Amino acid sequence: MPFQRIMTIAQTLICFSLIAPSQCDPELPIHVGEFLQQVHRPHADAPSDVQFSQPLPWYPSLEPLVGSRDKVRDVARSGDEIAVAAESGLYLGDGEHWKLAMPVDGDIRWAPIDVRAVAYDGEGKLWFAAPQGVGYRISENDWRLFTGADGLPYNDFTCMAAGPRGVWFGTTNGAIYYQDGSFSFRQGGRWLVDNHVNDIVIDSTGDAWIDTPRGVSLIQSLPMTLAKKAAFYEDEIEKYHRRTEFGYVNPANLEIPGDKSTAVPTYSDNDGFNTGLYLAAMSFAYATTGDEKYREYAHKSFRALAFLSEVTQGGEYGGPEGLIARNIIPTSEPDPGAIYSEDYDIKRNQRDSLWKILERRVPIDKTGEWYWKADASSDELDGHFLGAAIYYDRVCKTEEEKEPVRVVVRRIVDHLIRHDYNLVDYDGQPTRWGHFSPDDLNRNPAWVEERGLNSYSILTYLTIAHHITGDPKYREAYLELALDQGYGMNGMAQPKSLPGPDSPGHQPDDNMAFMNYYHLIRYETDPTLLSMFHYAIHTHWQYEKSEKNAFTNFIYAACCLGKTRRDQWGEEDLSPPLSCFEDAVETLQLYPLDLLEWPTS
Repeated sequence: MPFQRIMTIAQTLICFSLIAPSQCDPELPIHVGEFLQQVHRPHADAPSDVQFSQPLPWYPSLEPLVGSRDKVRDVARSGDEIAVAAESGLYLGDGEHWKLAMPVDGDIRWAPIDVRAVAYDGEGKLWFAAPQGVGYRISENDWRLFTGADGLPYNDFTCMAAGPRGVWFGTTNGAIYYQDGSFSFRQGGRWLVDNHVNDIVIDSTGDAWIDTPRGVSLIQSLPMTLAKKAAFYEDEIEKYHRRTEFGYVNPANLEIPGDKSTAVPTYSDNDGFNTGLYLAAMSFAYATTGDEKYREYAHKSFRALAFLSEVTQGGEYGGPEGLIARNIIPTSEPDPGAIYSEDYDIKRNQRDSLWKILERRVPIDKTGEWYWKADASSDELDGHFLGAAIYYDRVCKTEEEKEPVRVVVRRIVDHLIRHDYNLVDYDGQPTRWGHFSPDDLNRNPAWVEERGLNSYSILTYLTIAHHITGDPKYREAYLELALDQGYGMNGMAQPKSLPGPDSPGHQPDDNMAFMNYYHLIRYETDPTLLSMFHYAIHTHWQYEKSEKNAFTNFIYAACCLGKTRRDQWGEEDLSPPLSCFEDAVETLQLYPLDLLEWPTS
């Protein structure tokens, strides 16, 4: 069972690092104090003061209305009022006299049947749950009703319990938590020992004890801050996700499902991407806190990235200078060539005609100590350059620290320039996803979908190279592509970022695009190019903002706060709305501490 992908964790750490300095600016609407973090604690049994499946009271006066006693599913009482959930409906009464409730919400009127559960919450509001949905009473003729269209995740209810912080619903496929107008679905091993919920009891602290066929789950709400949460994630990475002596940040597999002590870090295609994001996060963390441990983490992560453009040199399959490896694997481990064989490439090529067939996809380096994976892609480069630039700006203070960054950035960008802006592999041909040349992006139909993103990627590499080295040749190449070859305009429309009938959007490309926007906008001074870049990020963010993605929201804010853009239609304020910050913070607060990729159903 693998951990959740580290890319998400690293992006989240970047966001945590950005929170603290932003709170120091009184003009920014961010103030994040303590909040409650839900966590799952599996138990074999509940404590003695938690009693499940209590017998229901029976009122003989109900018999003419509901039939036999077994037709009653649940009973709740508040003061003199008794609410009864029954197969035939929802009944309210005093134990002798009853009426059938017909909840009304504006123009909507329900006659609920097969009512499964009832409860009174901490404010005295009456709740019910039925296959039609759930609802609560505001007054006698005013209810609020919820269905799937309102965010209700599931409707095969088994029970309900109300506490001081919200209402819990049990179902045959998970638990549902309602608080402050929104529903949360608690399903799968992250939250429950079994998805079939028999009963729920809220204890005196407001925590939920959930009875299932395989044991008891306790879902607690613990006091938390974003600083504590970031520290928790950092600790998880150090414990479980460091690979090789260089400390690449990677996913980990569990030998025993659910047991983190059996975690083994595993290689992926994204050593450079994941570790580049982690380098950016640690660099921001150092700039924010001044804590030397983050400086050391950043130094080590940069060294890991640098090695990916060194390991490819020399040996039987040595590549041109500046070529980066996707990943490295010690030769003491099993040969990955058994997996990534020529037959593997042939099968991939049958599905993707541009897929390269390599003599050896994972060569051995000149020292004989490392396998390195060839055919690196644009996302690897994006990770390298994001991490290197933020490291250079936020951590490196001395020439001794800055010069190695210049060396690595020059090495890779000079490689791209020498090869007509393509990333060329040891076979002398561009890698599958390493095409950035005008001939491909502007004149080859096969690269139409990648045109916008790859145009901005190569511009990002060039502007970072100019910023870090000061060499004017990189600015000249940048301007030639941006203006003469139209790359500045190319990125104003990125097909994969536009959801529609033939394109659901592509999240990895969205992430890479925002990584590029960050430095394109922050390093640029030319008003024409800035206008193009601001148009691109503003348009793109209109599609992204509904996701409440803290990474894209904070990058948008960093690039557009206080900015305007003028075109033929007039001047537009690009500043993010308050919701940009609120949504980002909410996402960081809601993100779970349990990072296992539990299956769901």
